[in-house]
Amino acid sequence: MDGLLTAVKVVKRDTDSPLVASESQGHRDGPTRPVLDLDQDISSQQAIDLLKSHPSREEISAVLAALDPFNASRKIQDLDIRVPGPTTAQILQLLVSTIVPAHWASLNAKDKRANDTKIRAALLRCLSSVAGIGSLVAQLRSLIATARATAQQAEGSSSSIIIGDLLSVIAALLEPKDFLHRLYAETSSLYDNRTRQQVAWREFVSLVAAGKILSTAAEALAVSKETESPSSIAWVGDGPRYASWLGSNIAYMVSKLKADEEEDWSSVAFLTGRALSLGYSDQVVREIYSGLLLSQSFPGQFGLLLDSLRQPEQVSVVEAIFRNIQKLYFPDDLAGTFISPVGSNGVIAGVAALCSAIIGDRPFLKSQVLEWLSKSQGGSIQTIGLRRALLATYNDRNELESLLVRSLEQFGDKFCIRHLPDITQSATAQLILLASGRLNSLDSNKLNDIGRTGAFLNAVSNRIAASSTRARFLGMIIGTGMSELIEEPGKAMKFDLEEMQSEEALWYLSLTKVCDKIGSPESIKSLQKTLSTTQKPAQEARSHQSRTPNVRSSRPQTSKIVAIEEIDDSGEETDEDVDLIPYEKPDDDAEDDDEDPTLVQRNKPTAPVYIRDLITYLRDSENVERQHLAITTAPSLIRRKIGFGTELAEQIEELALTIVGLQNDNNHPQFHESRLQSMIALIVSQPVKMGRWFTAIFFDGDISQVQRSAVLTALGLGAREVAGNGEADAKALGLPSLKDTAFPSKRLSPALEAMFLGAKESPIATLTREMSHTSLQPLAADAADSLTGPNALKVRTFSSRMEVEKKRQQREAERQKSTVKDVYKVLAEGFFYPLQGRFEIMMLQFSSSSAPSYNPFFVPHILTLFVQTLSLILSTAGPHTPYLPGLTQATLSLLLSLHTSPVSSEPTVTAALLNLFLALVDLNIASGSNGEERLVTEHATQVIELREWASGVFDRMPVGKTSPGAPTDPQDQVRTLAAGVMVRLGEVIERYQGRLMGVNSGFKY
Repeated sequence: MDGLLTAVKVVKRDTDSPLVASESQGHRDGPTRPVLDLDQDISSQQAIDLLKSHPSREEISAVLAALDPFNASRKIQDLDIRVPGPTTAQILQLLVSTIVPAHWASLNAKDKRANDTKIRAALLRCLSSVAGIGSLVAQLRSLIATARATAQQAEGSSSSIIIGDLLSVIAALLEPKDFLHRLYAETSSLYDNRTRQQVAWREFVSLVAAGKILSTAAEALAVSKETESPSSIAWVGDGPRYASWLGSNIAYMVSKLKADEEEDWSSVAFLTGRALSLGYSDQVVREIYSGLLLSQSFPGQFGLLLDSLRQPEQVSVVEAIFRNIQKLYFPDDLAGTFISPVGSNGVIAGVAALCSAIIGDRPFLKSQVLEWLSKSQGGSIQTIGLRRALLATYNDRNELESLLVRSLEQFGDKFCIRHLPDITQSATAQLILLASGRLNSLDSNKLNDIGRTGAFLNAVSNRIAASSTRARFLGMIIGTGMSELIEEPGKAMKFDLEEMQSEEALWYLSLTKVCDKIGSPESIKSLQKTLSTTQKPAQEARSHQSRTPNVRSSRPQTSKIVAIEEIDDSGEETDEDVDLIPYEKPDDDAEDDDEDPTLVQRNKPTAPVYIRDLITYLRDSENVERQHLAITTAPSLIRRKIGFGTELAEQIEELALTIVGLQNDNNHPQFHESRLQSMIALIVSQPVKMGRWFTAIFFDGDISQVQRSAVLTALGLGAREVAGNGEADAKALGLPSLKDTAFPSKRLSPALEAMFLGAKESPIATLTREMSHTSLQPLAADAADSLTGPNALKVRTFSSRMEVEKKRQQREAERQKSTVKDVYKVLAEGFFYPLQGRFEIMMLQFSSSSAPSYNPFFVPHILTLFVQTLSLILSTAGPHTPYLPGLTQATLSLLLSLHTSPVSSEPTVTAALLNLFLALVDLNIASGSNGEERLVTEHATQVIELREWASGVFDRMPVGKTSPGAPTDPQDQVRTLAAGVMVRLGEVIERYQGRLMGVNSGFKY
């Protein structure tokens, strides 16, 4: 019977109480919390278990004290947290994923306790290694991926907070200036094997100098939605600031290395080379050379670092130093102003000593600099001041002779005369004059021999025979300047022309009298003092103006005389008083709606009446009403001050810098319009000076893309107003008047108004589109003649014709009254040539630079706006400008350099380039037969190449299907412009061929 039964389940009833059973079951299910004696040494597994079990602050302190590599009292046996390994990786992962998110905010607080400070320092020391930084970066990437995967992430969520804490830890680790040197020393001491040291160092360089930390931090800042991150954290993700930190750390590391440690120098050279490829080489090199050379503390270490780099990296360093020198010490040369070359010999001597310390006895760099000087291209050598300093470093007569001969050969080459940019040819002329004067002071016989060679004679003769006015001018300058040095008095070349007596010609001829010398090592230190003394007044002025509102508001209110009246004391009332009509009761102020009279603000700011007060108001970002009032009244105040005293002229650059740098932080309703009108008013006040100044700030200023767009728009509209078209453009574009009386409550907010009205194109784009439409309209009329009859039959009444002609004459008379004197010269030398010349300098700089970097001027919308601005200035100059040959050559040179670039494939950029080419062709056609012949003879090669390019664009661009009333398709606009270019050029070629054959010679324009 027992065999027939099978036991299914055996139940054993324990004798423990239910409470004890439940407690024991809970211990079995939950994580076991280790019970440790914090005063005794712990093992690595115990540390891991403790970090996993949500430790208290005392337990964290004990674990970090055991993990701290610099704590000799307590250690974990056979474990160094700085050495990568499985256990180390697990501990570091726990630190960055649990300890930092839970405790870093309190450890990093300003009111932390003394014990918290010790815990924070120990945590940073545990993470201060290659493995620790790698763990932080890996955790950041994991959180970024998680945040991006979450579609609906609320701002201020836990992910954003944790990302902010990790960025704060990374910033705290990297902040010390000796971080790189200390980590390199620790890495060298940890490994006895040189190979393992190199592997660890390369891994660290890939984190710090190859962009891993920078790119990850920048992405983390964007993902975490921390719009107002503190400056102590945000710099880790900001490229220029991060590069400056990296350069200062490299400089400190170099200053601590010994000269006989070749392995250390190869390691720091590897770090520097990777830092140069980060994309911010200027900031890196600036900190390195300023920390080692300008203070003259470690010139030997800088030379050893330069010698340890590869040759392409040496070239990158030299180019970056040259760019920084020119921005700091020769800003006037970059702006294109003519200053006496004898005025700044102290700065030239100091820069020459600095260049001598950099180039020194390095044959490769000396030959490279000679190559740059002889070709006037490459090396970022853009100013006459730097050319003078570099020439002062060459005392070898044979080198100077070779440089002068090579420069003369290029200067006289016919191909270079026709195709090189004007800015390059001007630089070559400056170098020839400077080298001639220096060689004459060293060995006049060699200069006499060069003056008798074919290089000099061919250069002068080919230049004088050139078609370009600028080329002939430079040829006469070189001929006159060199012949004055090699010929006897009275026998030198002389050209009795008005342009040879101009300010520019006299400035060029004075270059042969320049005698620069290399300064002493102390002169390099004086450069830093000179820079600090020039920057200090501006800083004091800004700080004083920022304090001005508080000072004025603290003054007691005084009585104010409103008016002086004559009071009749006869005491007799006249009957006329009865007829006086009393004023109506005024409306209640909006500020009086509050029932509490203590809250009513009646101290309203008054509009500024002086330029210095306007600058103070604009900088007062704390007082919203004052800044809004200044922004609104700035255009009218600037125009009132034009020609009234010297107040505007003395402070115009400071005011312009303030206006360009304004930010719409307080949501001014017409901020962009008022700022644009203020910049236009500044340009109109002094067109040549401010045109060059705004061009310099566009290329050299540290401004945003929105501010660059505003500067270009102001230059284009300012050029139009200088030519007398300001009112017509304002009506055509619908720009608000200086005193807009629209009631605010009757309009929508700017955001809603933009939403309902749609995106508006820029004023420059509107004007260029209208000009191209005007140019293409006759072609469309001729094409429609076959359907509607010839234009001769399309007549209107005689009275309407007279009325239209009368209005046209009135508009022309008003335009001529508002036109500036010498408008053609102003438009060419103040607007077109500076923009075109600086753009070609920029292209040469980025094309010749060996280090890849981001080009902000090749962004499609910025490049489109730039080309449209040039088109607008060119069309404003008109066909009768005497500068038309030079403008034609400069424009064709710019088009040839841009139409093959990758960015020209963008439809908007292509349309802008075609528009510029069409405007140039129309101007030469309107100027008469000479202009047409110039296109098909002197510039035949360039014109035919651009015509073939326009034909290719027309063939490649598909035909768009645009419905009536719909916005114009960019592709259709490109096809229309390309067709217009081909038709216009076809007409020019046919008329020129007809004149050659004697056919249709009686045409009219």
